[in-house]
Amino acid sequence: MVDTGAWYTVVDLEIAKRIGVDYTGSILSLTSFLGHKVLCCEALIRSITIEEKTVSPELIAVCSVSGSVRDLLKKYNVVEEVIIDTHTLEKLGYAVDVATHRLIESSGILMI
Repeated sequence: MVDTGAWYTVVDLEIAKRIGVDYTGSILSLTSFLGHKVLCCEALIRSITIEEKTVSPELIAVCSVSGSVRDLLKKYNVVEEVIIDTHTLEKLGYAVDVATHRLIESSGILMI
């Protein structure tokens, strides 16, 4: 799942335990797309790979993905344990095609 409005890639706590992350000590208060406040721990992940492209290291937000968010993501047949943010996507050289909802190669966006 890609959230083009997200500032952090969100990783579910159970996934973070399995893959291993390094916590920074910062606590984040994020707002879900359902309007719920979610407390997360900021962490560094060694790398993120999407379709054979890798970026490393990367700051992420680790939190417990709530049941209501999981249910909504399952409804759209997407993995509910990881939500990729815009910055990570751009570092990997991808964007979301709004017409097809698929990843496309992108050279990035420069906002001046």
